Amino acid sequence: MTRNDHIAEADYDVVVVGAGISGIYQLYRLTELGLRVRLLEAGSGVGGTWYWNRYPGCRFDLESYSYGYFFSQELLDEWTWSEEYASQPETERYLNLVVDKFGLRENIQLNARVTAMVFDDATSTWATTTEDGTRLRSTYVITAVGILSAPIYPPFPGREDFRGETHHTALWPHSEVDFRGKRVAVVGTGSSGVQIVQTVAPVVKSMVVLQRTPNWCTPLNNGKISSEKAAELRRGAGELHERLLSSPGGTQYQARGERAVDVSPEQRLAVFEELYEAPGMSMVHANFSDVTRDKEANDLLNQFLADKIRERVKDPETAERLIPKDHGFGQKRPPLEIDYYEAFNQDNVRLVATGEDPVERITETGIRTSEGFHEVDMIVFATGFEAVTGSFHRIDIRGHDGVQLREHWAGGPRTHLGIQTAGFPNLFMVGGPQSTTGNIPRYTEVQADWVTACIRHMREQGFARAEVTPEAEDGWSDLAYSTIKGTLQESASSWAWGTNVPGKRRTFLLYGGGLPRYRSELDGVRDSGYQGVVFTR
Repeated sequence: MTRNDHIAEADYDVVVVGAGISGIYQLYRLTELGLRVRLLEAGSGVGGTWYWNRYPGCRFDLESYSYGYFFSQELLDEWTWSEEYASQPETERYLNLVVDKFGLRENIQLNARVTAMVFDDATSTWATTTEDGTRLRSTYVITAVGILSAPIYPPFPGREDFRGETHHTALWPHSEVDFRGKRVAVVGTGSSGVQIVQTVAPVVKSMVVLQRTPNWCTPLNNGKISSEKAAELRRGAGELHERLLSSPGGTQYQARGERAVDVSPEQRLAVFEELYEAPGMSMVHANFSDVTRDKEANDLLNQFLADKIRERVKDPETAERLIPKDHGFGQKRPPLEIDYYEAFNQDNVRLVATGEDPVERITETGIRTSEGFHEVDMIVFATGFEAVTGSFHRIDIRGHDGVQLREHWAGGPRTHLGIQTAGFPNLFMVGGPQSTTGNIPRYTEVQADWVTACIRHMREQGFARAEVTPEAEDGWSDLAYSTIKGTLQESASSWAWGTNVPGKRRTFLLYGGGLPRYRSELDGVRDSGYQGVVFTR
């Protein structure tokens, strides 16, 4: 009997989909309950985002020690992050260590891309099917598929005609990609595009960067973690963890009490300068309290950042093209950079703003725009994702009466707590829509704990099903939108609204109420006996 034959006949209590940082944590919590769990992962290794996105320059934009796990002091004592903002290889090593240290690998099935999940009303079980035809039956299914894990390509004609190398940053090969002496086109200037441009520009023969819309980028200001700081982090891990959970963004930052419009120009400039030189997401999370809510305050920050770009980019026309005109700082998650703007001072790097000079087609040897032709040896697509719902839409998920999740979410995702959706019993989502923004592992940690507690409650009470009411779903969907109502985010155009995907209906896909409020909502539902959730035996 083969391994897959055995799995096909077996029953599991829980099937988890996705072996990223959230899926691994959910698996750990479920094994603590003694449940029979199988985690299915499409890749040939664990890590999720940190397995697939292995392009040059990929790294954290939040502090490494704020992103990792806190459930084991032994793990905290054993692992030392080398940098404030760790690179992809280090993060992948960390997640493999966790899987092996806690004996989780035996519960994980790799190379198992899920294609369908169908609920059987007669048996109250889910049938999960993988690409190779393996079919697993379980009482519960938990998705941990990530909000940025369904890559998209631009709709350029002729992409299949290109005879050189092509790569997508989210589907990067395991073998080394050699950029030395090559003519390279990078399509996209989001976080991935920024990271790869600044990393490989020094070694290429030439580079053309195709930018649809620029982003407000601020310096990463990375640094090594000293042995003294590592020891301090271990001693204060508990306090750090609570501080992260008590912060709106799940970060170690706190916004200032003052408003930008109330202080003197000299004070305001001094704060902006301090934040520009500070590490990580300081400019986002440690800024004046009004910069994300008040347009006047936001415009003051935008002017400061625009002047920084003009200072750093020598060519005035290129600098102006790198300054966003369609959004203010914070309306999109800003990429963090290391000499990104300086890359455009190189003679071999050229910026093409596709709003002015649109791409007409890709040919066998390069990219033709309305104003010229760019002959290249390699095209790198750093064109992002169908965010939040994309990974769900790529699986045929069917609940009661065969209704597809895609149909149920035709007008945008609808959930209760960002964890369940009406008509899909015993389907739980960790890191799904209407639940996350900011430091995602801190949000998904509290979600996984909630799901684990709910399943424990069901088993103790002898319940076979848990499904949310349409009324609870309506209430949460309204609440999720209300969290950004009246802020500058409400008018934003970004992947958080699905507007990066042509033809997709604009709807807010996340939850902007902050982590403390979200934790309170989860605790309130649990402590009320799971209000909005109907249990049946």
